[in-house]
Amino acid sequence: SDPLEQARHFLTNTKFNRGDLPPVLDVEPSDAQIEAMGGAKVMFDWIRTWMRTVEQYTKVRPILYINQMFVNRYMPLAPDVAADYEVWIARYNEFKPDMHLAFWQLGYDGRLSGIRGDVDINVFNGYKDEWEEYLRRRAF
Repeated sequence: SDPLEQARHFLTNTKFNRGDLPPVLDVEPSDAQIEAMGGAKVMFDWIRTWMRTVEQYTKVRPILYINQMFVNRYMPLAPDVAADYEVWIARYNEFKPDMHLAFWQLGYDGRLSGIRGDVDINVFNGYKDEWEEYLRRRAF
């Protein structure tokens, strides 16, 4: 669907509170879905439009959530997106992803008291003082 429509829907249905992390756009399409939408150029235009729209409204730059397959196949086609937006990558069973990122989802099968079922395991790419600075600089 239209990226402006999707961004408006997101903004209308999301409550932002002080201390929240920036908005995150989860982009995990299959190759067939990318082709069906018109190819990688159309997809990246869609991503740029959504990200810019959400940033203009919230005054907070969104984060792009992608997986390693997406990094390998598609990110080289849009170096501006990698340069302009922080990345949260899903990459399992690897020591460290091979691109600059803000967050790393390193697993999907964690356990947490009080939650039934699997929990995603995510880490911030930095030390405690960097995390505190990140929250001061980037959180709502």
